[in-house]
Amino acid sequence: MTDDDAVDALLADVSRTLTRAGFDLASSQRSAPGLRVRRKADAVVVTWDPGNELDPGGHMHDGDLEGLRSALRHALLAILTQTGHALRVDPQTGEVEVRTVEEPAEG
Repeated sequence: MTDDDAVDALLADVSRTLTRAGFDLASSQRSAPGLRVRRKADAVVVTWDPGNELDPGGHMHDGDLEGLRSALRHALLAILTQTGHALRVDPQTGEVEVRTVEEPAEG
């Protein structure tokens, strides 16, 4: 399996896992709000855009959403690590980067 195939398989697995866990995934092709799973060169990235649904009047600030972002990150970390994925949270963006856990070589 090539590296590209492995990342494609990881993308499909992460999407299935999150859907089975009850998350609705937004289309990665549109700018609609929601949870998105996208492919990166060597990993899969999970992001969340709350859109205007949580604040139709436009009165909230990014800090107001941090509790929701934190709870979502914790849920993602719990679900995806239990299904065998290695995760890293980008401290700058809060994006969750997912990689496959390397199996130790037998020898």
